[in-house]
Amino acid sequence: MTTGKEHEKIDGVDYILKQKSKYKVGFAYSAVVVCIVFGFVGLGMVVFDAPLELMFLLSWLVVVPLLMRIGYKYHELQNMAWEMAVSSFEPNVVLLAVGAMIGVWISCGTIPYIIYLGLKFISPNIFLVSSLLLASFTSLATGTSWGTLGTVGLALIGIGNAMGIASPMTAGAIICGAYFGDKMSPLSDSTILAASVAGTQVMTHIRHMLWTTVPAYLITLVIFAVLGVTRTSGVYDPSVINEIIAAFADIFQFSWIELVPIVIVLLLLIKNIPSIVALLIGTLAGAVVAVFHQGAAVSAILDQMVNGFSIASGSGFVDVLLNRGGIMSMMSAFLAIFLALCISGMLDKTGVLSTLVNPLIKRCGNSTFKIVLCTVVLTYITNAIGSSMLFASIVTAALMKDAFQANNLAPENLSRTLEDAGTFGAVLIPWNSNAIYASQMLGVAPTAFIPYCFLNWITPVIDLIYAKIGFTIKKGDSI
Repeated sequence: MTTGKEHEKIDGVDYILKQKSKYKVGFAYSAVVVCIVFGFVGLGMVVFDAPLELMFLLSWLVVVPLLMRIGYKYHELQNMAWEMAVSSFEPNVVLLAVGAMIGVWISCGTIPYIIYLGLKFISPNIFLVSSLLLASFTSLATGTSWGTLGTVGLALIGIGNAMGIASPMTAGAIICGAYFGDKMSPLSDSTILAASVAGTQVMTHIRHMLWTTVPAYLITLVIFAVLGVTRTSGVYDPSVINEIIAAFADIFQFSWIELVPIVIVLLLLIKNIPSIVALLIGTLAGAVVAVFHQGAAVSAILDQMVNGFSIASGSGFVDVLLNRGGIMSMMSAFLAIFLALCISGMLDKTGVLSTLVNPLIKRCGNSTFKIVLCTVVLTYITNAIGSSMLFASIVTAALMKDAFQANNLAPENLSRTLEDAGTFGAVLIPWNSNAIYASQMLGVAPTAFIPYCFLNWITPVIDLIYAKIGFTIKKGDSI
């Protein structure tokens, strides 16, 4: 049985290597367990096109025997799974609330009106840049990438589809903007968490991130501007736009009233009202508009909260834009997130994960570049195993905090790397809850939009360059 912490001097630096497991587990066996479990999940998805949530459920039959072989009892592993799964309560309830809200916001005309205005006033050549900026401002003001994707993101993907712009490019622009705000907003739970687990102040953390995020954002803006000119010219079909505008005008009554629900949600989020409460209030506001302004029946609204909005307009384009939403549309993502965290909870709390990463930490020595590189690698590993950016931040910070302290590196260096690679990297892993959610909202497969998430790719590269040359790497307890 382990003692909990092991000290080791590496290049003259005293490291504390975390070992959280009740029973000793070797590196080779840990690697075998992780490869078998995630190989099993990947095989089912790639070869048999099985749903992700099903493969995570079936993988329970794989991971449990492998961990019981170390010495754990079934009830111990089950408790580990439940303990980790509890951490998915808030994001999963947010997921269900967003599903209900989308169904109602389509019925009340909020989302259709935003699409309507976008189709009338946004030029295809500047659409990608406009999407990036609008998603950025919304996410920065609200502190939530998920809320941004489920509101303005949903509308923007519809506008882009109607303009004939490739949906993966549109999704990439929306995701870059949404995650920019999620990372840089003082209201964001991931921003607050990264600062907290690293041991620094939120505003100190945000100021330090400006050095990596702003250059990456400007590069991303230029890339989307170029794509807007070179990849969208010649595909704009005004007949499709006119068809959608005319159909929307026939189905909905449009005025400023349709924007009231989204304004309410944005104001509530800005005032730091819990996301679930803000979204449910926005749903009720949409229901009021739908009943008293659009003439919808209360029973229909309640059904749309569960099953989504449904219409047969006679236009395939319109039906694709409007037939969505509802709690049931989120169940696949809900189950995938819950079950993935159950599996990751067992792998984390049995020490399989820490056993795998300790050799990486040992190789860091007193090299700032190696320490930052190791942190980047660990955020991707933990994002892949835990299917959650919050899980990645917590675990990586616990594993790397001592390395930063031992080398007199200010905590904001750690918190910045946690976000540069962890927050941005989560959506780059197809089975991560953030990629699943983005795919669910935007109707684009993760493998399709990931190449266009330029901000998410570029930022950690800049972070590593800074670590190599020492630029903006703060020493000690910087203020």
